[in-house]
Amino acid sequence: MFDTLLSLPLFQGLGHSDLTRILESTRMEFTTAKAGTTFLRQGEVCQGLTFIIEGHVQTETMSADCQWSVTEAMSLPDVVGAHVLYGSQRTYDHSYTALRATRLLQMDKRTAAALTSYFEVFRLNMLNLLTTSIVRREQLLWLPPAATLDDRLIAFFRAHVCRPAGRKFFKIPLTILGAYLGEDPRYISKALHRLEDSGYLKLNRRLIEIPAFELLLQRNEVR
Repeated sequence: MFDTLLSLPLFQGLGHSDLTRILESTRMEFTTAKAGTTFLRQGEVCQGLTFIIEGHVQTETMSADCQWSVTEAMSLPDVVGAHVLYGSQRTYDHSYTALRATRLLQMDKRTAAALTSYFEVFRLNMLNLLTTSIVRREQLLWLPPAATLDDRLIAFFRAHVCRPAGRKFFKIPLTILGAYLGEDPRYISKALHRLEDSGYLKLNRRLIEIPAFELLLQRNEVR
């Protein structure tokens, strides 16, 4: 139990005595999500923190108009809910689906507040998690402008993924992608086929598969 907790975000750095107090005085629930189960849904109100301990989980993010979506695999272990647990916008940004049996640790909002108040390490871990996310998003706003349509496509993909690595699936019509980039869908199609010919992605009608997103980001470095 100690090793499991110490491997999770927010618990790292806590001593065994602190972990013993936490296990004795707080309510946390260990559960298993079966394969194919969507255990958190985009738009639902966040009631606490969900730690994903091990398994295989994918996220799906639907656009506000429900016309296109992005699917990607998560890197585990991870925690869900820290960004939306407080404040005016308390709904999940993504849906989370277990692709195989996945171990979860769930903590309600009251328990999360108590741990944040009583344990400095937990509080610092929470602040680090939130500030890291903010800094990454702000850095995206200040990247230099893309010089070509191919680069603009890559910038669009980068701005709409949770993690800039791993396999991604963009389910989006060319007309919508063209509207975002202010380009004729025919030119969008040609740019996508250039990237496909270079091995960075695969096209299948409305589905754009990016097998290794980190390689797509390194494209400019190897040219």
